[in-house]
Amino acid sequence: MSNPPAPVSRAQLLARARLEARIARGQAAFVRRSRLLPLGVPLAALAAAGALLGEHARPRPIWRRYSRRARREDAVRATALALLAAGGTLGATWIAARAEWARYERQHRADHAW
Repeated sequence: MSNPPAPVSRAQLLARARLEARIARGQAAFVRRSRLLPLGVPLAALAAAGALLGEHARPRPIWRRYSRRARREDAVRATALALLAAGGTLGATWIAARAEWARYERQHRADHAW
């Protein structure tokens, strides 16, 4: 990658500095505010709800319905499965947002030949 041409005026220098600052500061905000909160959190909640419903929908033997230990184990397993589903969904959304930002940043750099 070549060096960018030197700015000829103070306005160009300030404009370039603003663009660079927006790119530098924008990644965390883009990932968190634009993708993770509006997309990742609802998907994670749906995944957790689906995991809980799927876990409780399967038939259990009669003896597991009335045993305290079995019910506690079922609750722990269902909670762990829901947390795993929510965490996996949030992680996948975070990775996708980072990849999208990297693509956006590459395109920005190519457009401005920096």
